[in-house]
Amino acid sequence: MKWFFALNALTEHLAAYSDMVKVAVVSARRHTTLEPIFLYDGPRNALVEWLEANGVRVIERRTRIHDELAQLAAEKADPFILQCGAGAFLRLEIPSLCVEQGWTDEEVLYTDCDIMFTADVADQLPGLRGYFIGAAPEGEQHNPDFINSGVMLMRVPSLLQMEKPFWQFVHEKLARMVTFGWDQAAYQWFYRHGWKHLPLELNWKPYWGINDAARIIHFHGPKPFHRLAVEHRVALPQQLELARGEGFAHYCRQWDACLAEANQVRAS
Repeated sequence: MKWFFALNALTEHLAAYSDMVKVAVVSARRHTTLEPIFLYDGPRNALVEWLEANGVRVIERRTRIHDELAQLAAEKADPFILQCGAGAFLRLEIPSLCVEQGWTDEEVLYTDCDIMFTADVADQLPGLRGYFIGAAPEGEQHNPDFINSGVMLMRVPSLLQMEKPFWQFVHEKLARMVTFGWDQAAYQWFYRHGWKHLPLELNWKPYWGINDAARIIHFHGPKPFHRLAVEHRVALPQQLELARGEGFAHYCRQWDACLAEANQVRAS
């Protein structure tokens, strides 16, 4: 199965996010047979070289709403709108990209960069016939109707059928999306009755605790590079709250091991 992940070079903490990309790739290679495809908006850099040297297909891509995001960022004097949005909305390009590349896969997997595979996922992915996407809950395990787009199973033919009205919806609601949910709001609002619930183990958050059955760990909230701020109690209050318990430290240690492995591999 094709696995897509994406990054915008304007993002804050690019070096830290580059490390997270490497961990995602190394852990996927160790535990899965996924075919990695990286969507990237930015200049060629050391990360791109590392990815290509490690068998990842890198595709240069810019979200079609880049100019609108830039305009909103200027109007609101908030550069974060472009820094975040230019990467977050890249996942919406996946169905069109599949057509352009001549790929006929019915279902593909998307994840954010801040994830780590801990086991194979193939036997946990449900069929999506009759649905558009598969997703797990956001922050509350028992609130499956508020989805998290950080891990999504995408049924490409179904999404392509709704491509035009979906993008029209995004254009119309973009100003609201950049203040609430970003791309996640687009899927949440437009496909309100069109998603299938994924097992929690496919989008497991460290603040839910340690789960040996988890297959994808999603550092939702505090990232591994926030640890120093968390330890010194200078992180944002929400990050401090979500880093409580044993889960965050436990999965950060696993993440460190993957990063050490990644750093042993030099780009050719």
